[in-house]
Amino acid sequence: MLVTSESEVFMATVETVLSSIFSTIPELHSGQLGLLSGVLVGILYWHGHRQSSLALLTAFYLLALGVVPAPQRGLAVVQYKPWYFCSFLILASLTTIGTRVVWTRVSGPNQPRVPEVGSRDV
Repeated sequence: MLVTSESEVFMATVETVLSSIFSTIPELHSGQLGLLSGVLVGILYWHGHRQSSLALLTAFYLLALGVVPAPQRGLAVVQYKPWYFCSFLILASLTTIGTRVVWTRVSGPNQPRVPEVGSRDV
C-alpha cells in the first residue's frame, strides 16, 4: 500500500503545472530572470527614478531580443527563448508601476499638507 502525504500530492501538481507551461528548464529560468528584472525596474520606478527605470526596461528588452550587442555567454538563457523573458519583464514592470500609481492616488489625500515657504502659522 502506497501512502502519500498532501505535500507530495501538491508538489506533483506544481510539477505538472510548471511542466505544462515551460517545456524546458531554460524557458523557466528565462521567465524567472524576466520577473526579477521587472521587479528591479518597478523598484526603481517606485523610488522616484522614473526615467532611469524606463531606460533600464528598454535596455533589458533590447538585450533580450539581441538588438543591442552583448556577450552571448551571459545572455544565453534569456536569448534562447526571449518571449518568456520579455513577457515576465513587461508584466512585472507594469504591475509594480501600476501599483505605485494606485498607491499614490489612494494615499495622496491622507498626507498632511506642508505649508508653503514664507507663510506664517497663526
